[in-house]
Amino acid sequence: MLLTLRQIEVFRAVMRARSMIGAARELGIAQPTVTKTVRRIEDVCAFALFDRHGGRLTPTAEAHRLLGEVDLAFDQLEGALARALRLARADTGSLRLGASPSVGRVLIPRAGAALLKQHPGLSLHLDILSVSQVMDYLLSGQGESAVTLFPILHAGIRSVALGSAPAVAVCPRDWPLAAQPRLVPAALADVPLIVFEPQSVHGQVVDAVLRDGGVVPNRTHVARFAETAIGLAEAGLGLAIVDRFSALAADRDRVALLPLDHPAGYEVFLHRHVERARSRLLQHFEIALRAEIAAVGSGL
Repeated sequence: MLLTLRQIEVFRAVMRARSMIGAARELGIAQPTVTKTVRRIEDVCAFALFDRHGGRLTPTAEAHRLLGEVDLAFDQLEGALARALRLARADTGSLRLGASPSVGRVLIPRAGAALLKQHPGLSLHLDILSVSQVMDYLLSGQGESAVTLFPILHAGIRSVALGSAPAVAVCPRDWPLAAQPRLVPAALADVPLIVFEPQSVHGQVVDAVLRDGGVVPNRTHVARFAETAIGLAEAGLGLAIVDRFSALAADRDRVALLPLDHPAGYEVFLHRHVERARSRLLQHFEIALRAEIAAVGSGL
């Protein structure tokens, strides 16, 4: 049979006070209760804890060894409780998140900065994930949440749409098209384009824009990530159509960001494990992220 926490608490008090009366006074309980508890502990341990001499108690060697083990366990417990309390507080602790590259470059850091203004003691851990990594990241519990431009259809994951922003054209600044206030899809017919894999989120948007404009590009370069596409546009290799979140990181001295005369856009999703409770820090982060998405979507 194991000792209860209450029995251990009484034992520690008696060890400090060296008397039943002193321990009872410290704990605010009756002295017979302390005496009964100590005897019960001795029954469980099968050895004497104290030598009794005229109302004074002298701990046995076994009692000292037991106290050492108990104190170590209590120190570890107190440390664990302190860490749990820090994590539970909204102004301290840590928040670990995953993000796809498109939102992880600028959008998530902006939301994180807004969160840290409210909770300066927070430590933010940001993992940049590929599409294939996101589901395992959530199901394995590596991070509390993940943010992407695509929903996840899985019984163990809850996806929540937080907002959206339109697609934009990233055009080399020395191209004639860079002077246009808006870009119609038909204008893309005779320019080199940077495209994506057809099944990707960015690839589907590019295909929709080209299809609606009746455009069949005569020269293309292929990129896997929006950041790569922007880099190719900055180098003058072609025009890229990407989400506005990724475009925030573009070098405006080398490229122009042109609104598209097309309804194509991107939606931001926040994902988390359905069985994992949402912490207060994550709730506050979601509020900050919604605000940043709204600002980007309105062109700010």
